[in-house]
This record gives sequence, structure tokens and C-alpha cells, in this order.
Amino acid sequence: MTKTLIHLVRHAEVENPDNIWYGRLEGWVLSERGLRQIAALADHFAGTPLAAVYASPLTRAIQTATAIADPHGLEVQINEDIIESEALLQGLPGDRRLFRNPTNVRYFINPMRPSWGEPYVSIRARMAQAVAQMRSEHAGGEVVAVSHQTPVLVARLMFEKNPRPPWRAKVPCQRASITTLAFEDDEFVGSEYLPVGSAVV
Repeated sequence: MTKTLIHLVRHAEVENPDNIWYGRLEGWVLSERGLRQIAALADHFAGTPLAAVYASPLTRAIQTATAIADPHGLEVQINEDIIESEALLQGLPGDRRLFRNPTNVRYFINPMRPSWGEPYVSIRARMAQAVAQMRSEHAGGEVVAVSHQTPVLVARLMFEKNPRPPWRAKVPCQRASITTLAFEDDEFVGSEYLPVGSAVV
């Protein structure tokens, strides 16, 4: 029996004092706390025989992945499938200020799709493809894939056969956390969640 572990890591905290919904916008880098969080992630994986480290193409994910990969002498591989979900409201405030403009309400008419961005069905498809590729190329090994909150949650819920959308599932995915998907041969056998970054001040 071949056991493969896919560690889905949510990137560390971003420098975002104005609480902007940054989505896929570039130029967002890790905060001082975020830098401490990636050091904690590197420590966590230091004794793990990683076969590969992947990252979303966004800077904050690459920063996080690089900290994990460097001690293992691995090069970060970019995977477009694990990028942040597309958001129609990126660049706008990510809090109640968003609703000061009544025209923004239309983006929340159908939260099951969701109407504010990329459909969950699209995210599921690309995350399934990414995980399948990693399992195929690194069967029997352990892989880190640094992604973003919604893609990580969607992937976990998909493999757990939980039909709820991520905002209703009450499943945690804090910054600099690890969601591990375990497979034995072709069968998903469970998940584990570790909030590594939450202990970092």
C-alpha cells in the first residue's frame, strides 16, 4: 500500500493595514508577523522528507513556500491551479465599508455560487487536478502546496465529501496553517489540520 500526503498550506499573514480584499492582485507581501509564521512553518517541516514544494504564483504564497523549501534544498514549483480564487471585488475594502456603496450588494445575491467571484465548481476542478498531479508525480511521498484560504477549504471539503460551501462549513483555515490530505493508493483516507501560525505573535 502506498501512502501519499499532500500538505495544503495557507500562506502566512500579509501586510494589509487597510484591510483590502487583495484577491489575485500582485504586490502583497508578508507582514513582520507573517515572516515569523513562515519561520515556524519551516521549523515544522524541517524533519519531514519532502518530495516537492509547490506554490501559487502569487508573491505571498511563493514567500511562504520558499521558507519551507530552502532547508530541504528544494526549488519551489509554481502551480497555477492552486492560485487564489478570482474575486470581482478585489482592491476594495474587505469589511463593512464595502457596503457603503449600494451597487456592491449585487455581488452577494447568490452566496452558493458565489456571485462575488469564481464559482466553487471551478475551484474544485482545478484543486482536484492539482492534487491528482502531485499524487501521481510523488506517489508514496509528502508534498507541500502553498495556496490560499478558499482553495484549501474547497479542496478539503471536496475530498471529505462535505457539500457545504466553505463559508458555511465551519472548517478552520487560519493563515500559515496546514491541512493535510492523506491517501492510501487511490483512496482518500482522512485529513488533519494544524494551525501552526496561530501560535506566532
